[in-house]
Amino acid sequence: MKNKRTEIVEQIKRNEIKGKGTSGNGIFELPFEFPVVSNGGNDVWVFKNKENESVTIQFWVFRNFFDSPSTYFVYSNDKKRISDLEQKIKENPENNWKIDENWYRIYGGY
Repeated sequence: MKNKRTEIVEQIKRNEIKGKGTSGNGIFELPFEFPVVSNGGNDVWVFKNKENESVTIQFWVFRNFFDSPSTYFVYSNDKKRISDLEQKIKENPENNWKIDENWYRIYGGY
């Protein structure tokens, strides 16, 4: 699945997969040709920072629509977001960890 998620990240970076909003941020519905790589509808949440041309993409592992937190696989090449993710890992290493370069498993929002 990581290879498919990496492929999706690259396609979003190249603007081959687009969200509904004009800003390039928000929910992106993945095309049907992709297997389910994000639970709760195969959507991903995308944050594009146009100033430094970085991107952060959340894939839901567990997607909760109410008061309980969701769990995500997160890809980011944004230094500020990476710093925030690393802080979450320090604060709660049992539920948050780094998977690989630019890839994290995060519980709850950030």
